[in-house]
Amino acid sequence: MATAFIFLIIYVLSSLLNRLEAIDPIGEALEDVEFTDLVYSNLREAPPAEDDIVLINIGRLPRAGVAEEIRIINKYNPRVVGIDSFFPYPKDPTQDSILAVALSEVENLVMASKLLNLKEEQNYFDSMRISAAPFRPNADFAFANLVTAEGVTQEDVKTCRTFTPTLKYKDEIQMAFAVRIANYYAPEKVEKFLARGNAVEYIDFKGNSIGSESNFATTFYALDIQDVFNENFTPDVIEGKIVIFGFMGDYFGDPYNIEDKYFTPLNVKYAGRGAPDMYGAVIHANIISMILDQEYVYQLDKTYQLLAAIILCYLNVVAFMWVYYSLPNWYDGITKLTQLVELLLIIGLIIYSYHWFNWNLELTLAMGVVAAVGDSLEVYNGVVKNMFTKEGRKELFSFKRKTKKVVIN
Repeated sequence: MATAFIFLIIYVLSSLLNRLEAIDPIGEALEDVEFTDLVYSNLREAPPAEDDIVLINIGRLPRAGVAEEIRIINKYNPRVVGIDSFFPYPKDPTQDSILAVALSEVENLVMASKLLNLKEEQNYFDSMRISAAPFRPNADFAFANLVTAEGVTQEDVKTCRTFTPTLKYKDEIQMAFAVRIANYYAPEKVEKFLARGNAVEYIDFKGNSIGSESNFATTFYALDIQDVFNENFTPDVIEGKIVIFGFMGDYFGDPYNIEDKYFTPLNVKYAGRGAPDMYGAVIHANIISMILDQEYVYQLDKTYQLLAAIILCYLNVVAFMWVYYSLPNWYDGITKLTQLVELLLIIGLIIYSYHWFNWNLELTLAMGVVAAVGDSLEVYNGVVKNMFTKEGRKELFSFKRKTKKVVIN
């Protein structure tokens, strides 16, 4: 009963806090920080460079310029080309024609789409934004929607840690942009990845590209606009590789442009708020690299999260009850110290499980019950139990005044 009471207290408090608009900024700031971010900022070493993926910056090139980049790269025979951009409307007919021809010459082409208007009750999207008809014939479309938080769109200022491998568009299941690209390169690994059956997957970030500041050294090889036009690379950089075209600033290292740029756990400021650190194209590259290396992040099922919290709460109740009745004068000191040690141990378990085994334990509820158990148990013993005893109710509701004899000398 005491354990159930503590969970009731946590539920009431969390519901109350969610409704207090005055503390929303505090809640939002804390919500966007996870202990696993410390793994990237303090514990993990920079991984080796990724050999299978090349990033191409399209900047703000006109369509003819993008077409020229595609034409140059395509002549070196990439395995698959991904275009992380949209061309939704017809513009200049000449430039549109040049781009359409360049896209038609790519053997394996994946272009980004964006799923819109989620029908939550039916769990599907009923509309999709894609490039205009002249650019579609040779393309395989896949959604590039990124997840920044539950119920939060990618336009908001949030950290991108997860992605959805598949989503439902009307009556069909669509793959994510990165998953579709990886499927051209290593279909057997994509099949194994999708067999995990997770609606949302955590991204095991490998690193960033040149021109962006992160905790890790540059991991993904990238070519800026002039590097492509001047063919400042060797053929083996492109041949047989995954090539992703996307916006990565007007130039590499552009400090003023944050379009399609996100906060990630690799940010040099993992707490507070600095500048976003990773372009969308690089996030897709990290997802592809994770699938190809088969280094997934494993998540603790919500059932086990709840079970761990209940068991931990019950054990604390048993121990704290003994202290309450056997060592009443020591109760506050012993329980507070025990709670502090337990919280530190849980935080350490979360961090090092992620660091060593890629396990994301999600023990937030367990931490909540540990933080609440000491004081909540005092309320339970001092108020709830007394309310259900005749002696307790009598003591609470009887107001007998003690008379005091006053002696006047």
